[in-house]
Amino acid sequence: MPSEPRSVFLLVRRFADLERASEELAAYLSILHRRSPGGAPEVIQGIWIDDEGVANLPSALVLPEAGGARRTVRILETTGINGIWMLCWLEAAARTVSRVDLVAALLECFGYEETETATLAARFIPVFRDDTSERCARDELRALKARYPGLVLSPLYLDGNGGLLLPPAQPHVGGTPS
Repeated sequence: MPSEPRSVFLLVRRFADLERASEELAAYLSILHRRSPGGAPEVIQGIWIDDEGVANLPSALVLPEAGGARRTVRILETTGINGIWMLCWLEAAARTVSRVDLVAALLECFGYEETETATLAARFIPVFRDDTSERCARDELRALKARYPGLVLSPLYLDGNGGLLLPPAQPHVGGTPS
């Protein structure tokens, strides 16, 4: 097990699967941490919501680097419920993969143009640890939304056990949920 946490992202088929993915992910990570209590915790960078992403799992992502260079980062391991959600571990350390670069790599991987992010069905939810300062999360969210208009949603947070803290479900009166 690496001494430094690897970068991890979650692929989810659709919004309706997010609650299920969160519950199953928390159970899986709990088991993983009990088996290896001294291991580095997962650093989930974000959630990519896209039917295509879950159906066509990538084996690597191409991340942009400074000066226009690019680097290929393999996906070392995946786990989840195939077709619904998949947790993907990258070979890179968490500190070496920014959320902005992760989104760029996911867009390219699934054949989307950065210029069309507002019209895509896919969405990205940045995920932060629950001890991340509000200012840090807000600044990063602002940068993500400026770079990828219409693609980036409000962030979610990880609790101390690695489980996603989802907002409480809002009741819907009549019609379809918004």
